[in-house]
Amino acid sequence: MDLDSLHRIGRIGKPWGHQGELTLHLDDIDLDELVHAGSFFVDIEGQKVPFAFSRLFEKGSETLVKFDDFNDPQSAQIIVGRDLYAPPGLLADGSDESWDPEEFIDMLVRDEEHGELGIVTAIEGTTKNPLLVVLKGEHEVLVPITDEMILQG
Repeated sequence: MDLDSLHRIGRIGKPWGHQGELTLHLDDIDLDELVHAGSFFVDIEGQKVPFAFSRLFEKGSETLVKFDDFNDPQSAQIIVGRDLYAPPGLLADGSDESWDPEEFIDMLVRDEEHGELGIVTAIEGTTKNPLLVVLKGEHEVLVPITDEMILQG
């Protein structure tokens, strides 16, 4: 495993509560992409050390993590202020966005069952749930952009 190629996703903030939870200051990363990771790497004096977590959640405006190794704020203090890295393979190309949805404009969309649907004319929705706007004849069809829905070829 090449630990030098891990993708930095944020920084560890101050302890929160009495059970060793820590606040996280995440870069522009969707929490849903991280919640099932099970572990993060923390930079300790140039070494990326893995830490398993049992909970990753939002509490008000804060993002909190409960690492398995820490059960009180004093023990968690050792990693406060350190850089946080995603586990290998979590973010496909080492970034939080592997493609720009705008690249789909003017592409032809084909469906496995129905053949050609039309040309992508715009992108709508949110950054979490982008939708292709496909012009099929005189009608617009909205198609979600997900890895499961997009085939190469």
